[in-house]
This record gives sequence, structure tokens and C-alpha cells, in this order.
Amino acid sequence: MLRYLAVLRRRYRLLLAVLVAGVTLSVLYTMRQPKIYAATSTVVVNPQAPRVFGDNQDVIELGAGSYWSNQEYYNTQVNIMTGFPLARSTVVKEIGGVPIFEKLAPAAQYPRLSEKERIDLAAEVLKGMTSAAQARESRVVGVTVTSMDPELAKQLANEQVKSYIAATLAKRTRGADKSSKFLSTELDAAERTLGETEQQLYKFKDEHDIISVSLEDRQNIVANDIQRYSAALGDAKVKRIELGELRKRALALKGEEVLESPVFALASNAASVEALKASYLTEKQRLLELEGDFGPKSSKHVQQQKKVDDLYAQLQGESRRAMRELEERYQAATGAEVAFGNELTRLKKEALALGPLQVEYNRLLRQQKVDEDNYKRLLGRLHSSDQESRNEQINVDEHEAARAAFLVSPRLKVNIAIAVMLSLLAGIGLVFLLDYLDRTIKSAEEIEQLVRAPLLGVIPVVAEVPNGDDPKSQKARDLYVFTNPTSRAAECCRSIRTNILFSAADRQMKTITVSSPRPREGKTTSTIYMGTTMAQSGQRVLLIDTDLRRPRLHKSLEVSKARGLTNLILGDASMDDVIKTTDIPNLYVLPCGPQPPNPAELLMTDRFKEVLKALESRFDRILLDSPPVLAVTDAVVLSRISDGVMLIAQAGKTQREDIAAAARQFRDVDASILGVILNDMDISQRRYGYYYYYYGGYESAPQPAKSEA
Repeated sequence: MLRYLAVLRRRYRLLLAVLVAGVTLSVLYTMRQPKIYAATSTVVVNPQAPRVFGDNQDVIELGAGSYWSNQEYYNTQVNIMTGFPLARSTVVKEIGGVPIFEKLAPAAQYPRLSEKERIDLAAEVLKGMTSAAQARESRVVGVTVTSMDPELAKQLANEQVKSYIAATLAKRTRGADKSSKFLSTELDAAERTLGETEQQLYKFKDEHDIISVSLEDRQNIVANDIQRYSAALGDAKVKRIELGELRKRALALKGEEVLESPVFALASNAASVEALKASYLTEKQRLLELEGDFGPKSSKHVQQQKKVDDLYAQLQGESRRAMRELEERYQAATGAEVAFGNELTRLKKEALALGPLQVEYNRLLRQQKVDEDNYKRLLGRLHSSDQESRNEQINVDEHEAARAAFLVSPRLKVNIAIAVMLSLLAGIGLVFLLDYLDRTIKSAEEIEQLVRAPLLGVIPVVAEVPNGDDPKSQKARDLYVFTNPTSRAAECCRSIRTNILFSAADRQMKTITVSSPRPREGKTTSTIYMGTTMAQSGQRVLLIDTDLRRPRLHKSLEVSKARGLTNLILGDASMDDVIKTTDIPNLYVLPCGPQPPNPAELLMTDRFKEVLKALESRFDRILLDSPPVLAVTDAVVLSRISDGVMLIAQAGKTQREDIAAAARQFRDVDASILGVILNDMDISQRRYGYYYYYYGGYESAPQPAKSEA
């Protein structure tokens, strides 16, 4: 997070520039936009139509019950309010005696279109101008119309609501009429179906003789008869068995003396037979008396004999009659049993025959009941539908008509706020994009991590000297620390000199190779600055121009390069001949001399090492101004024979990859890297200000000083 904030602080000017540009463009854009006005007319939409007929369900149900169903209903109504059909019904109306479509699609503007085509076009225009929305947690729906004419926007919003209310009423009436027609057709069909079902039921009852008596009663009668005849058949069986036994006993007594036979006890004439027996016995006794008194030949005996015989004949007749009675009674009981059995069989067959009839009968009854209920329901619905068709109560009421239109576009404050947000986002994105694309060194921590060596210090940019490649500007810049010993740059160089001394406190640090990753990163200028500050401390300092390809030390220090290092190496000149004094006390320079064709091979010779050894005995410090390390290998060669390497990086120019690669090349040959100097630093930037105050001086402004030449 701190890193991101540091990035924003470094490039806050860019962020402010993007913000100002965005707001300015937003203001200019807003001022050039046409003014759009909006008017809103509201309507109350209830989910259900008014219950005019109490709790009875209305024939035409406009709403629904559940929350989600209601939301679906409201979304549908919003679509209707903003749809083409409703817009078309609105544009054909008149406002102030002029049709609305003439205002939205005037004939003068569309001369080639017919009136119908202009009406359709005006409806499309009005549809695009209209929006609708349900107020949160309410039944109020607002219809909003936008237009560049505020009065027209207000009128169109009110007319659109009126069209919606009229369309809702028409829909209810049309729906009721359609329902009535449909119900009338269905009622006629139900009436015909009910008549056919009733006719089938009557025919069934007529065919099975159940018109006067219902099938249920008929079944009950048969069931009772079966029960009664079953009981009678049981009694007949008992009686037949009983009479059969009597008949059997009577037949067994056949041939016995009638006076002794008990057959009369089995018959119904037992009482009369007993009386006859008594008369017979009485007359028999008298006969015996007459026979004793008058003899068997007497007339009285004969008459009495005849009377006794008659009584005996009567007893025999009663015996025969008793036998016939028992036989007849037995036969009658047998016949009754058979008759009861036959009747019972018939009744059971009739009961079995009534079973299938019950199934068909019940089916016909159910069908009749269903058809009758359907007929009654349709009849009731038809009456309700007829009433609904005359009911003009709907579920929509006008709530609040639009009284005026308000400006909705352009909204300067909103646009500025949006521009500020978008500009901030764009500016932040651009800042981070540039920061990502900027591969230059941004912090001391970054330098130390890449080089794995400390940051020795920073050298601020010399604003008093104009930038340029001309010799005059270069000389003024290279000698700035000498000519301005109290300046910030001079203070920073002295701080760097101290850091170098401390970094080499435990070892000898006479010869230092000064190099940079790439050309034109302030290597030569930094070498002169460090040589100047070291010389000002009382040390004898020698600057050797080892950049045998593009030497520059001689230009700024105004010495001749005709004879120099190459002459000394080749042995055709002495040290006193080639070492030059400068205007800076204790600072000497050894120019490159004639440029050889093979600089790297020349620097790798033993002769050069001997020359360098001899020079070390005559000077306290030797700074080797070497070529850029990534351009040629000269600096790497020099690092092997020097006590340390000092890398120069230019603020805002040296790439991280370059400084890391340069350090890697030196480490590959086991060279000792003293540290890095960051030059041309703009201390006015917050990006580098901290490092200036930490590694540099503490003065607030540069002060001119006299030259110490």
C-alpha cells in the first residue's frame, strides 16, 4: 500500500492534469448538450379488480395473489405502459386541437409518409420517450415522458396515463363480453348434454320397469321377499318332514283293528272317532243284551245287529278318511315346499339381474348429476359475466397528474461528479501504467537490491547550467562543484566522499574504477566531481581517462590529449610528460593520448598494470574514468586491477535491468563494488527528495562561491 501511495505522490501532477482535463471536457460536453425535460404522471395499480359483488370471484380477474405473482403483474403493466400499442392510442389524440402525431412526426418533416405511417412513426418516437417504474414497496406506478419541450413532456405524460386507464377499462369490458359469449356457448352445450343424459336415464328406467318405483326400492322389495320366502321355505320343509313322519306311521298301522288302531290320533277327526267308538261300544253292549234276552233271531236283535254293523262301517270309513287326510296333508306340504323353493329361486335370479342394472343406473345418475351441476355453474357464471360487462369499476386509478417538467439532462453536477470519478480512475490507471512502463530506478532500496551494494549518495541536478552537448555547457557542468563549493551538489559530493572513505575503512582504496551501465549517464561529470571533492580534502588525486574510445576529461579540464595514457603504456613518454595539472589544486589528469585500435587489449597488458602501480605510489587517489560497462568490456578489465568499482546511475534514465546487468558483470569477475551514485536527481520531486536529505546536504538553496583556481 505504501508503495502505491508513493507512486501516486511521484506522479500527482499527471493525476491532477488528467483530473482537470476530464472535468473541463465534461463541462464543455455538458454545455453543448441539448436540454432534456421529463414529466411524470402517476397511477395506482391494484393487483385485483374491485370486488363489486362481495366475496364472489370476479369473472375477469386482473391481478393475482402471491407477492411474486404481483411483481410479475406489475412488470407486465409497466411493459404495457411503455409499449407501442398504448403509444399509438395516445398519438392519435389531440392537444389544443392538434393531433399529437403532428407534433412528433409533422408532415412538413416527413412529406413522403402517409398519415398512417406518420402515426406509427410518432408512436415509435413516443415509445422511445416513455419510461415507467413502480415506486418501491407501493402500488404507485409512474409514467415518465422526456422531451426538449417541457410543456409537451407534461402533456404527453398525462395523456399516456389516460390512455392506459382507458385501455384497462376496455380490456375489462372486452374480457367480460368474450366471457359472456363463451359461457353462452358452453351453457347451450351443457343444456343439450343434460337433456340427453336425462333421456337416457328415463329410457333405462322404462325398459326395466323402475319408473314408478326406484331401483333402490325395487331392490329392497326383492330383498325382503327373498328373506320372507326363505323363512317360509324353511317352515314348509319342517312341516313336510313332520307330515311325512305321520304318513309313514299311518301306513305302518294299516290293517289293524279300527277299534285298536291309533291312526285316528294322527288325523284331525280324533274327537269324532272317539264319540263314534263310544256309540259303537254302547250299541254292541246292547246287542249282546238283546241276544241274551231275545236270541239272535229276534227282530230286535237283527235291528240292533244292523245298527252295530253300521257303526262299525262308519269307524272303518273314518279310518280310511284319516289315512287320506294324512296323505293329502303330506302332499300339500310337499307342494308348498316346492312352490316356496321355486319362488325363492326366481327372486334370487331377479336380485342377481338387478346388480348389473345398479351399475348402469348409478353411472347414469352420476352423469346426470355432473351435467346438472355443470349447467348450474355455467348459468351462474353467465349471470356474473353479464353483470361484470356492465361494471365499469377497474383496478386502476389516476393518482397524480404531471404539473410541470423538470430538467434531467444535461446534469452538470452529476456529469462533473462522474467525470471526477472517471478521471481519477483513468489518471490512477495511467499513473500506474507509466510506473509499470517506467523501468528506471525509483528508490535506494531498489538500487541496493539490484546491485547488492549501498547507495553512496545522490548528486542533484545542476539547474543553473543549461543542458547541452556543446563544450562550454559541458565544461560549466563538469566544473560546477569546483566553482560552487557551497552548493547542494558540492555538499552531496562531500557526503559521497565521506561514504567512500567509510566503506574502505578496513582496506586500501587507492584506485577506483568509475563506470555506468550506458553512455551519457553522467559518468565523467561524476568522476570530476568526486576528484574535485577529494582534492579539496588535501589528497593528491589523479583522474585517468581510460575511455580510449570516447575520451572527454581533457575537454572539461582543458588539457591536451595529444600525449597521455597510451604513450605511457607504450613507453614513449614519461609520467611527468603526460600528467597534467588543472585549475583545481591537488587534482591532476592523465588524458587518454592517441586512441588505439584495440583499447581492451591495451588495458589488459602487464605494462598498464606496471604504469598503474607506479602512479599509485605518486598519488593518494586514482579515479579511472572508464567506458560504460554494458557497451564494452573495458570497465570489467579495469575493475580486475583496481581496488573497487563505483557505479554511476542517472535519475530518471538508468534502467533497473541495466544497473543489475552492470553489477552482475563486475561480480562475475570478482570485482569489488563500492556502491552506486545517483546523479542528476531532481530534488524538487518527492520521489527523490527523501534520498537527497538522507544522503546529501541540508542546505535549502545553492550559494555561489569564488573559484578556487
